[in-house]
Amino acid sequence: MEANVVMANMTWRPLWQMAFGTVPVEEFLSPMGGSLLYLTITILSGFILRILSKVILHPVISEYVCDFLATMEMCAYFYENNFIFSRYGPVWLFVAIVIECVIANRTYFGASENPVKALYSLCMKEIGPVKAVLKIAVQTLAGLASYRFARFVWSLDMVPDHRQRYYETSCVTDLNVTLLFGMGIELAATLTDTWLGMQTVMKNSFIDELIKVGNGALMIVIGISTTGMYFNPAMATGHLLGCKGATNQDHLIVYWVGPFVGCIIALLFDRVLHIDVTKSKPVAADKKKK
Repeated sequence: MEANVVMANMTWRPLWQMAFGTVPVEEFLSPMGGSLLYLTITILSGFILRILSKVILHPVISEYVCDFLATMEMCAYFYENNFIFSRYGPVWLFVAIVIECVIANRTYFGASENPVKALYSLCMKEIGPVKAVLKIAVQTLAGLASYRFARFVWSLDMVPDHRQRYYETSCVTDLNVTLLFGMGIELAATLTDTWLGMQTVMKNSFIDELIKVGNGALMIVIGISTTGMYFNPAMATGHLLGCKGATNQDHLIVYWVGPFVGCIIALLFDRVLHIDVTKSKPVAADKKKK
């Protein structure tokens, strides 16, 4: 009963009537329109709240708040990405992820959306262990909060898929392979994403960014049917923790141990193979002689 009252009071239809003075003809928006509005609300909410936090809050507090908001925003994207994948297929999922990540890179203002980055910063001695743990804890809470945010947007009742998800009371895990294979997939994806992120493969910074973002999007498209291909522990926790088909221990091994081990291996592999095309060959040769 309570859910029905909330849905009735918050749908897009009264908002449309207040804005345009007419009752909408259709019960729902088009699927494309629903996805675009969901993503626009998500992007603008995170962007505005991060700006406010930087203006109002102390820098130390603002850093954690911005991490929370960035993580919640990124996790919220992927609730809608599941609809995009089911409606339009892998090509449009790829396009959506690339666009989302390019926008995020320009609106996060240095905030982190993945606990793996806290581990990376700790290993690189950029932050201490206490700060790393705090960041991971904040991002994990943000992953869990992302479901509440998504549900709030679903309550606008823009498309039938949103209505169905709003009323769902249970979920099923995305882990469709064995435990060790699943951990290996998340490990390999994180290893690849982290290592490539440490390289400079093109002199043009935008093309370099597109290659890295495209690599992540391609891995998600290829591996979505195996583990969901999250390589983000906070996102996996927000989407899957407590879902049927996997125990909490399974979840921890696949979606936390796998990515963290993958990050550490990437750091070690970077010592063996590091690419930076911006460095001139003569300088590299001189270094080898020394």
